[in-house]
Amino acid sequence: MVSTPHFIQEFNSAILATVAGLFVGAIFKFINKPSDKRKQDFTEHLELRKELREELDAVKEELHQLQKELDEWKEKYYHQLELTNQLRLSMLQLTDELDEYKRISGIFPAEGERKNNGWPSQDEYLK
Repeated sequence: MVSTPHFIQEFNSAILATVAGLFVGAIFKFINKPSDKRKQDFTEHLELRKELREELDAVKEELHQLQKELDEWKEKYYHQLELTNQLRLSMLQLTDELDEYKRISGIFPAEGERKNNGWPSQDEYLK
């Protein structure tokens, strides 16, 4: 029998160990591939969820600002409505006082002068 030198046996052992290591690593990588995919999907889902939460927070903030602006406009509208009603009441009171003055002084309103509850007719606006 031919004996092979010791370093060749070690070299062959090293090559076999390397090939075995690569083979085991490839099998391990193949087995872990679905697990890595799930981890990647999970990470993507977390990132997407974070983005959606940020967008939701931004929309909530915008909605809050719009609600605040709407409340301000409502307040202005009701204030203006109150002023308009006060002016209408004042106008009606003044019209009643004028009619009372005309009645007391002997000047009576002309026919049709008091139509529309003291409001001018459309024709009078056009003059």
